[in-house]
Amino acid sequence: MTHNFPQAYINSINQLLTNEAQLFWDAMEVGTPCGGLRINTGKTSLADLGQVLPPGTPALPWCKDGFPLEETRDLGTHPYHKAGLYYLQEPSAMMPVAVLDPQPGERVLDLCAAPGGKTTQILSRMGNRGLLIANDPNPRRVQSLSRNLERWGGRSTAVLCETPSRISEHLGDFFDRVLVDAPCSGEGRFRSDSKEIKKWSPKFIERCCQTQDEILWFAAKMVRPGGVLVYSTCTFNQEENEGTIARFLEKNPDYNLEPIVPVAGYSQGIQLASAPKIDFSGTVRIWPHQTLGEGHFTARLRRNQAAPSPSRQFSAAKNQLKSDYHAIYSQFFDKTLRSTPGTGAISPGSRGLTNYGNRIYWIVDEMPSLEGLNVIHWGWWLGSIPGDKYLPSPALAYGLTPEDAQTVLEFSVEDPGLANYLRGSPLSSADLENLPQGWALVTCSGFSLGWGLIRRGRLKSYLPRWLRSN
Repeated sequence: MTHNFPQAYINSINQLLTNEAQLFWDAMEVGTPCGGLRINTGKTSLADLGQVLPPGTPALPWCKDGFPLEETRDLGTHPYHKAGLYYLQEPSAMMPVAVLDPQPGERVLDLCAAPGGKTTQILSRMGNRGLLIANDPNPRRVQSLSRNLERWGGRSTAVLCETPSRISEHLGDFFDRVLVDAPCSGEGRFRSDSKEIKKWSPKFIERCCQTQDEILWFAAKMVRPGGVLVYSTCTFNQEENEGTIARFLEKNPDYNLEPIVPVAGYSQGIQLASAPKIDFSGTVRIWPHQTLGEGHFTARLRRNQAAPSPSRQFSAAKNQLKSDYHAIYSQFFDKTLRSTPGTGAISPGSRGLTNYGNRIYWIVDEMPSLEGLNVIHWGWWLGSIPGDKYLPSPALAYGLTPEDAQTVLEFSVEDPGLANYLRGSPLSSADLENLPQGWALVTCSGFSLGWGLIRRGRLKSYLPRWLRSN
C-alpha cells in the first residue's frame, strides 16, 4: 500500500469487510476521491448551470439535487459559486439530510453544523420555510457556517456557537428533527486527505466515542415526542457507528431505530456482536469501493409519541426595532428596495424586524427566545447601522432577486467589470453616470452577488472580503 495506514486500522477494515476488503484497499489506492456539487434549488435549476455542470451528469441516487464530479478545482472560484447557486460537497455527505427528510414549516436543529454543507441542504429541503437553527461550538468554524448560510439565501435561520448541553437546557424538546453529524475519526476522509491518517489511533476513536455519546445524550432531549433524530459520521469503525447507536439506545429507551429506505449505493449497517437484540440492517453505510463517495454512516431514530415531555411554554423572540433605527432602515428601504413578494416580510413596520446591538434582523414567528445563548445571527441579517447610516449586509443581498431592488448592476460572467468587482476594486464607466446615486444590487446572469455603492459615476465594491478574488 502506498498509504501508510496504521496496522490497527487495516485489521479493522479487513474484519468488517472480509471478502470485500481487497476491493476496498484497491479503491483507496487506485481510485480518485469523488467530488460533488449540490444545486441551490431556492435560487436556480440544473438548466441554469450549464457552464459548471457537464450536460447529462446523472443525479445521485440519494439526492436529486446532487451530482458527482470528477473535477471541482475551478468551481469554487466561479461567480455562480459566490452567488450561492451551488455548494461543493462530497457525494456521500449528502446522504444524512436525505435520511433526516426535513419538511417546510418544521423546527429543525443542525447541532454540529460547520462548515454548513448539510445545513444548506436542510434549508433547501425546507424551502426556506419554518425554522432552522444551526449550531457549532467551535468559534472559528462557526464563521464559515454563517457565511455559507448567508450565501445560500437563508431567511428562516439562526446561528449559534454553543454547547449541546446549554442549548438543551435553554430550549428543551423544541424540535421536530435534529441532525447530529458528529465529530469522528474521519476514516472516510483518508483517501482525500492523508493528514487525517496521522491523527488516527484506537485512543482517538475512544475519545471520539465519548464526545459522540455526550452530544447524543443532549440531542435526544431536544427532540419532541414523535420527532426524528439522525446520527451520522464519516468513518467506518463500529465503535463510532453501530456501537454509538447501541450505547444510545441502552440509555434512551424512549427512542427506536427506524429503518432507512434503501436506494442504490446504500449498504446495510453491520450487525454488532455485543448488541444482538438490535437490528442494524436499517442503518446505512456508504463504502468507496461500492459507490460514489468517500464514506458515511447514518442511523435514523424516532422518539416515542408517548415519551415524557414536561409542559413548557417557549417564549418568543421579542426585541423591538429601536425607533431611530426604524427611521434609518425605512429610508434605506424606500431608496433601495421595491415592494415585492420577496421584500414584503422585511418592509418597514414588519413585526419581524428587530435589532440586536446595531444589527438589524428579520426573525420568523417560530423563533424562540435565544437570550442567554451565544448567538452569531439572530435571524436573517439585513444590515448594520454604524452611526446614522445604513450598511446593508451581504446576507440581505443573497436573499434578494433583481426584481426586489430599485438599482441593479448586471454583469455577464465574461465581463471585465465583474472581475474588478470580485477583486473589490472600484469601477468607473459612462453607464454608471446615468444610474442613481446610492446602493445598487450587483448581479451576474441575473443572480445576486452583493452590494455596490454608486457615487459620481464610480461603483465601490461591497463584496465581502471572504468572497473576493485574489
